[in-house]
Amino acid sequence: MNKKKVIIITPSYRIKNLNKILQSISFDHIYKWIIIYDGSKISENFEQFKNNKNIVEIVYISQKGEIQGNAQRNKGLDYVSKNFSDQNIFIYFLDDDNVVNPNFYKLLREIKINHFYTFDQQRNRYVFSGENPKVHHIDLGMFLFDFKLANDIRFRLDKYEADGIYVEECCNKDIKKHIYVSNIYTYYNYLGRNLLRRSYYRFFWFIRHFVSNNFKLFKIVKRKKP
Repeated sequence: MNKKKVIIITPSYRIKNLNKILQSISFDHIYKWIIIYDGSKISENFEQFKNNKNIVEIVYISQKGEIQGNAQRNKGLDYVSKNFSDQNIFIYFLDDDNVVNPNFYKLLREIKINHFYTFDQQRNRYVFSGENPKVHHIDLGMFLFDFKLANDIRFRLDKYEADGIYVEECCNKDIKKHIYVSNIYTYYNYLGRNLLRRSYYRFFWFIRHFVSNNFKLFKIVKRKKP
């Protein structure tokens, strides 16, 4: 079986964001979306998308010392390993304060099995390069990989930098299979950190258009949306 299937894993406690995230997910390209809820904040039998066959919902209660959703990510990986071990699965991690960048789907048309992929990330004021897949130099949202290449690796439960450690350990399994793509295929905290900034720019350009159209004080120059 050569067909590639992409699974998104999301540890979650900010459930109010999930519908916005869902709107960014194209199930024409994504095989499954696995959400692992933080059981300390979500009820044991919680299901928000029980009628959607493309979404798997799991509740896991973090134990003492388990931080940053690392245990939830591991539960997602365990679920994939148990249920899809005979398929060509690619894993992508998406936090519950982010959405899928529409350009990400362009990458999915190009990926090949037996590879790790890293790519660039749009930050508020700059682009973060995914060229160096090492701790402190990579964000988890900049990583997509063939699961069978690193299906034995799991997140460190008590490390804040566990995401970078995980990416580095995966790629070190066979660094020759790492491919860096110099394109922006992911956002950073799109639903969190960027919210105020996006609102500011929308208000700023509304006022500028209003003043220009009514008082003819200056010329509008189009610029990219933040």
